[in-house]
Amino acid sequence: MSTAKDKRVRVTVDTVEITPALIKAWKRPPFQRPLRVNDKVRKLIEELREGGGVLPGVVTLGKLDGDTYLLDGQHRIEAFLISEMPKGYADVRLADFETLGDMGREYVQLQLQLVRFRPDDVLRGLESSNAGLTLLRKKCPFIGYDQIRRGPKAPLLSMSLALRAWRGSQPDVPTGTSASAVDVANELTTDDAAALVDFLLIVFDAWEGDPEYVRLWGALNLTVCAWLWRRMVITRYSPNAFQATRDQFRKSMQSLSAKTDYLDWLTGRGLNERDRSPCFTRIKAVMSKRLADDVGHAVKLPSPDWSNWSGSSRKFG
Repeated sequence: MSTAKDKRVRVTVDTVEITPALIKAWKRPPFQRPLRVNDKVRKLIEELREGGGVLPGVVTLGKLDGDTYLLDGQHRIEAFLISEMPKGYADVRLADFETLGDMGREYVQLQLQLVRFRPDDVLRGLESSNAGLTLLRKKCPFIGYDQIRRGPKAPLLSMSLALRAWRGSQPDVPTGTSASAVDVANELTTDDAAALVDFLLIVFDAWEGDPEYVRLWGALNLTVCAWLWRRMVITRYSPNAFQATRDQFRKSMQSLSAKTDYLDWLTGRGLNERDRSPCFTRIKAVMSKRLADDVGHAVKLPSPDWSNWSGSSRKFG
């Protein structure tokens, strides 16, 4: 006869797209701790807005009698809801239970024993066996796994965001990839890592670590700039499109950092349908002017269909 102690919980782990509607369908178990919106939660709200809605850590859900319960991660989920982002991404651990008592015991074990492995914690563990991650850390010392932008000597960019931005810049439409950063790392070739290093060194040379440029390192701007790098430096977008040198791209990125109204505009923006097109339009305007000044004539930059934005847009010089 099996006892409660002998029971095994069936668990799956995956990266999922989350929305406010999906979250609101999750129930709170009766043993869940009271929810408090503290300074940590308020800080996370801004980080989610700047980081494209990617939740840190692993969220644990429980499945019982067809209902889904939020067991661990309620404060992160609340921060996402308050951020008012239409969608985001989370690494989710889903456990199936037979009774509420089984779920309660699992909850206790989570609180007592769970080691919270954020995606960057896992990436740190993979670095020594992953040639791509090793190359990125060696060539880009401004990439790190924790304490991002927490001080003058802290890393500027998390490894997980660097990988997600690079993967998100690959499709025809730049997007927040649904693949976890760990999956991206496992699929990263040394050639692809070298291409990412080349891009990151160029933008680091242009933006460096000045606090006023911190928003340029967010998911939206970084992914769109990487999208342009792929199609203006690595390849040519079309036969008539301008192909930039590495130095011309760097100078364009310097001009972008000098646009204080663009930096202000980035506040609270994310890599979504609402913000992607106006972000591209603003970057393109800055680059077109800088490149035209550099070569002495107007240049033709990529004009993808997704860049056509019908909303109101304030121009800046």
